[in-house]
Amino acid sequence: MALFPGPDSPAYRAWSAAADVVILNALTLAGCLPVVTAGASLTACARVAGEMAADDDPAVAATWWRSFRLNLRQSLAWWLPVLVLLALGVWEYLLLADGAAMGHQTGGQHGGGGRMSGAVSGLVLAGGVLLVSTLIWLLPLAAFFDAPLTRHLSNAARLAVGRLGITALALVIATAPVAVLWTVPAMRTAALWFLVLIGPAFQTYLIALLQRSTVAGLTAAAPAPS
Repeated sequence: MALFPGPDSPAYRAWSAAADVVILNALTLAGCLPVVTAGASLTACARVAGEMAADDDPAVAATWWRSFRLNLRQSLAWWLPVLVLLALGVWEYLLLADGAAMGHQTGGQHGGGGRMSGAVSGLVLAGGVLLVSTLIWLLPLAAFFDAPLTRHLSNAARLAVGRLGITALALVIATAPVAVLWTVPAMRTAALWFLVLIGPAFQTYLIALLQRSTVAGLTAAAPAPS
């Protein structure tokens, strides 16, 4: 019996994939640090994760850097508005949720205002879900296909609805760590370590596995030069 597993063994491939995810996560987090470049960083992460999901065995650092450079300019056109919308959505949701809670506590004549705040906060939450759902599909489209931003956005919105089951599962994967951080104080440290070590890259990889057949079909129909 060999002391170390061979390169074709399942154990070796598992360790190699785990190491790739850690490297990819470090690159992605580093690319997100300037904030304005986070869109390009997430797109590059989607590119590497998509190739990993397709068993293409990419050179992680080189592939990430190439995709980051190619998508940096276009990503600024959608990431900055998305960042503003997400920040405003979170702020407004928290503000309205506080108003609804105050309305429930005071009751009486303030009860109607509290119910209205609760309804509006629900609409804000629904808008946030729609935005994230579109973003889940926008990243692989921008990573693998060369097209104008308007076409990417329309296709991403169409896929978010047309592949509703995949979108729902991807939403769970994307939001689970944030939900744990927000609602389970006892697990916040573990959730933070997860995000720092493998989080975004591992989440993107799981989502890429869900999207693999769809992206493969789109690639076969219209091969991307990038």
